[in-house]
Amino acid sequence: MSDEQRGNGAEPEVKVRDRRRFTPEGEPIADKEDAGASEEPVVVQAPAEAQPDPRDSTLAQQAARIDELTRGLASLVEDGKAARVRMEREKARVLEAERAQVAQALLEAVDDLERALAASGDASGPLVDGVRVTLASLARKVAELGAERIAVVGQRFDPRVAEAIDLVPVADVAQEDVVVQEVRAGYRIGERILRPARVRVGRLAQA
Repeated sequence: MSDEQRGNGAEPEVKVRDRRRFTPEGEPIADKEDAGASEEPVVVQAPAEAQPDPRDSTLAQQAARIDELTRGLASLVEDGKAARVRMEREKARVLEAERAQVAQALLEAVDDLERALAASGDASGPLVDGVRVTLASLARKVAELGAERIAVVGQRFDPRVAEAIDLVPVADVAQEDVVVQEVRAGYRIGERILRPARVRVGRLAQA
C-alpha cells in the first residue's frame, strides 16, 4: 500500500475470483478432481467364510467312540448270555449222562433180582420177602433218577425202543408186528434211551 493511499484513508480493494462454473440452468458443474473422486469405484468386501469350530470335530469323534463302545458292550452282553446258555445246556447234558450211568447200573441189579424172584416161583419166606423189598427200593431209586419204563407190550414194534429177540406165530392179523411179550424191560430218561426193551413180536402164521 502506498503512502498516498494511506494518507487518503481509503481501504484497499479486494478482488475475489469465483472459479465455480454453472450450467445454463444454473446448476453448478463439478470440477474434474471432484468428478474423479466421485467416480471412484466402491469396493464391497465379501463376508469372510465361517471357520469350522474345532469343538464340532471333537464332539463327532466322541460320539463315534461312544457308539463303538456301546456296540462292543452289547456284543459282550450277548456273548455272555450265549455262554451261560451253553454252560447250562452242557451242565444238563453232563448231569443227564451221569444219571443215565447210575440208572443203568441199578437196572442191572433190578434184572438180577427179578430173575431171582421168577426162579423162586411161588416160594415164600424171609429171603424171598427180602428180595422183593430190595427190588422195590432199587425201582424207587431208578425212578428218582428220572428213568421211566418203556411200555411196549401190545404196541406195534418200534426198533427205536425195542429189540426183537424172537418171532411168535399169531393167528390174528391184528397181532402181526405187535409186541406180544416183554423179556426185559426197557427204560428211558427224557428222550435218551437207557436201554431198549427185549421183546417177542407176533408174526402171522401161514395157513
